[in-house]
Amino acid sequence: MPARFSFEAVSAHDYDELRPGYAPEAVGWAADRGGLSSGSTIVDLAAGTGQLSRRFAALGMDTVAIEPAANMRATLASRLPSVRILDGTAEAIPLPDRVADAVVVGNAFHHFDRSRAFAEIHRVLRPDAVLAIFWAWPVEDRSMQEGALRTIDELVESTRARTDIATAYRSWTEPPSPARGFHPFQRREFPLTHVLPSARLADLYATSSDIASLPAAARDWLVGEIRDLARALPPTLHLPSRSVVDLCNRR
Repeated sequence: MPARFSFEAVSAHDYDELRPGYAPEAVGWAADRGGLSSGSTIVDLAAGTGQLSRRFAALGMDTVAIEPAANMRATLASRLPSVRILDGTAEAIPLPDRVADAVVVGNAFHHFDRSRAFAEIHRVLRPDAVLAIFWAWPVEDRSMQEGALRTIDELVESTRARTDIATAYRSWTEPPSPARGFHPFQRREFPLTHVLPSARLADLYATSSDIASLPAAARDWLVGEIRDLARALPPTLHLPSRSVVDLCNRR
């Protein structure tokens, strides 16, 4: 696990506006596998600005968002006033034992202390309740990329490959091994298209923890290079991506 990164270092507005969401089918699959319905209690860990919370709240579920960054919590509260929002972490969830029908995590488990987080998730879940770990990942076929977009991808990958956060992130590219107190994970993938203005591509990358955590000079150079290269792209980008879900049940 890398040293904990604070998302107060990034723009919550840009994070909310530009980050990819999660396919409705991915949320539906997790809800179906977990036997979740209107009134079920969902805990969204490291909720950010609520990309997952809004999906489950829209299904009528009692959603509790746990997020340590004050700027993210403020944006989440303005977007989702019906969601209960708490300051907390995956390693110290501010909830009683066995209160949750599901715990969900969106693109964040690589920031957690794995053993402590699993122990806390086990504590707050009811017996046989579900843990669903969501990932928002691009389609990895780089042959689909051309010109400036491929150059940007290669530049970013060559830079982020040296960071501890990127190493931790890549450790989840394969389905996770079983955790103590949980049944084995199942993995499913669901296609999604990430649409955003090319003029905001650099701002999107600036919200990524492995880039935001770079030394200031390296970060500013990389974001500036992305901004320059993006001028050669079409005005609107339609980036093929996928929602990946790793799901298991509490024993």
